[in-house]
Amino acid sequence: MPLERKKVGEVFHFYTKLGVAAIRITEDGIAIGDTVQIQGPSTNLEQAVETLQIEHTVVSRAGPGQEVGMKVRERVREKDFVYKLIAMEAPVRPPTKAPAKTPAKGPAKKARAKKAPRKKAPVRRKSSRAPRSKARRASRRSRSRSR
Repeated sequence: MPLERKKVGEVFHFYTKLGVAAIRITEDGIAIGDTVQIQGPSTNLEQAVETLQIEHTVVSRAGPGQEVGMKVRERVREKDFVYKLIAMEAPVRPPTKAPAKTPAKGPAKKARAKKAPRKKAPVRRKSSRAPRSKARRASRRSRSRSR
């Protein structure tokens, strides 16, 4: 069954010793038992919500505008987005009747559109750099400093 993501909030702090993400709920709410995905440039964590706390008080649900603490398995970062994963129901399609086949007259040929000939990419030449002058080569700056 495919899952749909719905943005819930954003991580505004991570407590490393506790392994707790502080999340600011912005749009929809989250509850214990929901599956969330925390995603950012270097974060991709998917887990079920096991604990939620608001100011050290255990709660079962948090709504928009609240700041909650949630225990996480891995490190998350500030400004990571929090999404709630919702199972989508597959649409039920009514059974369709197969179209009646008509007898083919002669070999069937599909018309193909002719492709335009490819243009060759211009040949890139390596840029040549002028050799250094002897005076510069012998200067103090270019000598090896390993003496």
